[in-house]
Amino acid sequence: MNLLLLIITLVVVGTKTSALCPNNPSDWCSNINSAKSCDVVKQCWDNVWSQRNQREKKDKSDLVEFTLYYETLCPDCMEFMSSQILHAFLTVKEIMNLTLVPYGNANEIWRNETKLWQFSCQHGPDECWGNLLHTCVMYYKPKTDDHLPFILCMEGNKVDDIQTAASKCGAQYSIDVDKIESDCIYNRLGNGLQHNMAVKTDSLNPPHKYVPWITVNGKHTEEIQKRAEKDLVGLICETYQGTNKPEVCGKENTDRKCFKN
Repeated sequence: MNLLLLIITLVVVGTKTSALCPNNPSDWCSNINSAKSCDVVKQCWDNVWSQRNQREKKDKSDLVEFTLYYETLCPDCMEFMSSQILHAFLTVKEIMNLTLVPYGNANEIWRNETKLWQFSCQHGPDECWGNLLHTCVMYYKPKTDDHLPFILCMEGNKVDDIQTAASKCGAQYSIDVDKIESDCIYNRLGNGLQHNMAVKTDSLNPPHKYVPWITVNGKHTEEIQKRAEKDLVGLICETYQGTNKPEVCGKENTDRKCFKN
């Protein structure tokens, strides 16, 4: 889509704008805040950001392996994902592999009577449901481009309850939440998939003490954690050992965590 057609499209769909929305439609997709203010996040993702990230990946051996261990209702996880993760994915996607592990500070026990794992979560049953939903969505849509917009949409919704947020984001990004509930969340498939997330989390060395918990190339240190929270893009760029590094910088965030009970 050329720039003129894109601007026309955004003008049509972006009629609900706020005082923070730039006057020039060509600036509406310049960053996530402008897109939100102009009510064109989905259009920006479909027509601008996803195309920007269609560049061929670098040599896979050089990619930075970034893994985020989180839980869906942790406020600090939500903030980190809707700011640092989104910014990094939109700017340095071609030099990183992003892996999400939605389990966090949860616990699991095996029930012989049901032959199922039973999960308990730090922020209650709704969080367990949200963790399972993210796990199932990633199972059905394994490509990051296909599942991340939905997940970030949910994590960026700080107004609605988690099921309402899921329904709204599902409608926006063509994710059938009801079908995923019946086929995966309330099914042995989802139970097994979520157990895998538990195993990944409980196998961390050193063990996690809080979420969001970050590893880069399989390694966690407090220095890595603090740098990622303040400037994830800068951390990815510094860690990448390949050629032609993107010349971008991240924005700073405060040191935020949800501590394990």
